Amino acid sequence: MSRRARILPLAAGSAALGLVLSGCGDIPQPTRPELTPYERPAVGQGEAAEFLTTYAQELDAALGDGPEAVEQLQTGPLLERTKAEMLIAEKTDQTLGAVGYTDVVAGGPMADSYPLWFMAFATPDKAAEGEDAEDEVQAMLVRRDSAAEEWKVVESVFVPAASQPTILADETGSVATAPEAHTEAADRVAAQAAEYMQSGKVPDGAPAFPDAGFQDFRDYIDELGAEDTGFSDVGAECAVDTEAGLSDYALATEGGGVSFAEIRCTITVNVPESYFVDLGDDIDAVMTTDGDGSTITITAGQPMLATTEGDEVTVSSPGWFMLESATSGESGGSED
Repeated sequence: MSRRARILPLAAGSAALGLVLSGCGDIPQPTRPELTPYERPAVGQGEAAEFLTTYAQELDAALGDGPEAVEQLQTGPLLERTKAEMLIAEKTDQTLGAVGYTDVVAGGPMADSYPLWFMAFATPDKAAEGEDAEDEVQAMLVRRDSAAEEWKVVESVFVPAASQPTILADETGSVATAPEAHTEAADRVAAQAAEYMQSGKVPDGAPAFPDAGFQDFRDYIDELGAEDTGFSDVGAECAVDTEAGLSDYALATEGGGVSFAEIRCTITVNVPESYFVDLGDDIDAVMTTDGDGSTITITAGQPMLATTEGDEVTVSSPGWFMLESATSGESGGSED
């Protein structure tokens, strides 16, 4: 499983309120001011590219400083993932870094209140990545929760360039939110993705998840459950991560809509009493307990991008990421 800590930047936007006084009759009287919202696109022309440039530079530095520095740039599922990747990189003597971008397409809806948000699709700088870099784009969801806070990246996934949708801005520079048909289809396919990750079987009418970046997770489950590992009762429980609220952010595209989703899985592995287990560097790096116990629980996350065009739904995912692990129960016996 490859892990890439490439993450993208965002744009700035704000919402303002104006006061309007109204009179009553011919006699001036004290009145209660009414707040009239000032609508504006969440992201202005050129702001996203400028933000992403700054973001990439600051992220590259933050990855070397520590989790607290990353918290100033990211939030939500992406922040959880990055923190775990930093722990794993430290444990395995690897170095994480962020790349810049050569092209950025971004857009957000008209907004009159916080949170402000937009999506960005950025082409990684292939010169920085090497000549063999994949033909892919980085899709990001960026949000600003209040005037006192800065823009932060909520979700970020690398997807094939062919999966990049076409978002269309109107004369105001804003992009409409996705139609209800997209939201319903995206929610359905996210639930199907969770079902596939848990069972290994593609639900009827679902996209080809094994070809869309979900196969690695099932391969990992199968490897853990192989007879020669000695593990018993290996299983996974998966569901759409509704706490992230990603379904609230969906943009209209030329043919339908685009949105993100995050699938969370809990992998449970029971270890026979006669075994001591080398958990491996990845699991050990994100361990929240002391490591003793006969049951290993691993929390994993798999981000995905869903696009619709008419009745067709396309999903893309960069793969799954280990987020946390823990042990419970009594420890085993002799080493095997």
